[in-house]
Amino acid sequence: MNLPNQITLSRLLLAAVLFVLLGTADGAARGPWFWYGVFSLFIITVLSDGLDGYLARSRGQITAFGRIADPFADKILICGVLVLAMKIGQTSALVPAWIVLVVLAREFLVSGLRSFLEGRGTVFGARWEGKTKLVIQAVYCGAVLFYPGHRFAWVELVAVVSLWATLAMTLYSAYAYGASAARLLKKGDL
Repeated sequence: MNLPNQITLSRLLLAAVLFVLLGTADGAARGPWFWYGVFSLFIITVLSDGLDGYLARSRGQITAFGRIADPFADKILICGVLVLAMKIGQTSALVPAWIVLVVLAREFLVSGLRSFLEGRGTVFGARWEGKTKLVIQAVYCGAVLFYPGHRFAWVELVAVVSLWATLAMTLYSAYAYGASAARLLKKGDL
């Protein structure tokens, strides 16, 4: 297994540690350092996505496993943080259930399209819309995880603005991937 794929798998392990920490967040009073630690772990996990992609491209180590595992790890990280943050008292006000449903629906749609098309031999890789969506969602999740540390008004503002940006880019990327899949389906008998 090449280094980029090992980094992708490490991202899944880091996400699991993050989820365990978030799972304990509501059970006891957690101070600012707990939340700064959770935020730092999230940032390290998100940044590993850029690292594995860079290494795969620069070393010519793009693999079929990486094309599937990398976006899967991204989806697990973002969706897991949103689902857990929606249920934690310190973060729930910043994560309405409807945004979680929109993000999950988009991820199921695009994953289904990718699975269908790639199962028929058509490459259906990442697009700029999906990468931009991930960055905006990461900003949103990061703000949500940083906010309980001190409840700064500017962090709350970042969370609210990035919530709406997440909604817009999530919907737009769903449309872009859907339109791309429709064009591919029209071209051939998939």
